[in-house]
Amino acid sequence: MKVLTAAQIGCGKFAQSQDFPNMTSHPNVKLKWACDTNLEQAKMVAEQFHVPCTTADFMDVINDPEVDFIKIATSHEAHLPIIEAAAKAGKHIFCEKPMAMKDEEAFRIIRAVRRGKVKLCVDLNRRMSPALQALRAKWLEHGKDPKHNPWRYIQTEREPLPEENLPHLNIRIQDESSSYGLGHLDPLTGGGEIIGESVHWLDVACWFFAPARPVAITAWGSSRLSHGIYLKFDNGASMTLDFSCSGTFDFPKEMFEVTHNAALFRSLFFVENNYYGFPDAKPEYFAMQHGSAKSLAEYMEQYKARVSGVGNMRDIENSKPFMVDKGHRAMLDGFVNAIINDEPSPCDEMAGYLSVYLARRAIESVNLGMTLPLPIEQVTPCIV
Repeated sequence: MKVLTAAQIGCGKFAQSQDFPNMTSHPNVKLKWACDTNLEQAKMVAEQFHVPCTTADFMDVINDPEVDFIKIATSHEAHLPIIEAAAKAGKHIFCEKPMAMKDEEAFRIIRAVRRGKVKLCVDLNRRMSPALQALRAKWLEHGKDPKHNPWRYIQTEREPLPEENLPHLNIRIQDESSSYGLGHLDPLTGGGEIIGESVHWLDVACWFFAPARPVAITAWGSSRLSHGIYLKFDNGASMTLDFSCSGTFDFPKEMFEVTHNAALFRSLFFVENNYYGFPDAKPEYFAMQHGSAKSLAEYMEQYKARVSGVGNMRDIENSKPFMVDKGHRAMLDGFVNAIINDEPSPCDEMAGYLSVYLARRAIESVNLGMTLPLPIEQVTPCIV
């Protein structure tokens, strides 16, 4: 069993909740380095997770001949120089989203990893969550041979109209903006919620409807906080994202609904999927990453019991983790397997670029107040 030597660059809150636990428990990964510009932070986390080496200089990691791949969990603007240095040194790269802040940065990343002949994976993890994998599989299965309940009413006096049976993905995000650090909103380091967060759901739509190509985008609201995005594909499929930053943590953040072929496919916060419109449409349930809830109702009950009497949620987030499975571990598994077996990355540099490109066009659409076309040469750039 081959074991890859890894290095963590960026040791903040996310890295502590996902990267360090996932990599130190992975049978094919040996985590050697903890790197952070705050050396004391790196040392603290390294001690907690028994990581032998620490540094404040990412070039110490890049110059280590034992390192096979790096995981980047820094602020967004630092991704490009780290990736270029790692690719030049022949290190594989696992990078947090967004892959880049601007289109040009993304182009340089694509060129760097191709010239370095290394694999890159962007942690747009929702596409790897068991619940969304199952949702897409059920949707594709139904599309091959649609069956409907016998009581379905059908208008027989006319032929169906062309747009009556086009697939639509609706994504509802309700979040609390009081949890966002200012670095997440700073235009130099975070760029706001469209580029910082909605790349996740833009990627989900492109993955879900692949190989269809996005052809037009309309966005409204605030590129920094609450916004909406409508994305249209060349096969008639579409996605609507409703992102509100004025919600509450007392209710799950993410819900997904697909309508197509007179059926409804719903995913409720990665723990429960429901299906409607065809026979034997039984619900599916998915294990949490940390926690024992087996349905959305159980999740809500356990969440309420967990926060009752707690003064501040941060006090128990890391000491008593309670997380649904959004695909972080599966993405790491897929990337490790891609390196060991020389297979395609589960979310490569082109997928990373496309989510950035769509986010940038969405921001432009907000600023201009208009729908923007997505030319094929921009969606599928040719980078030597």
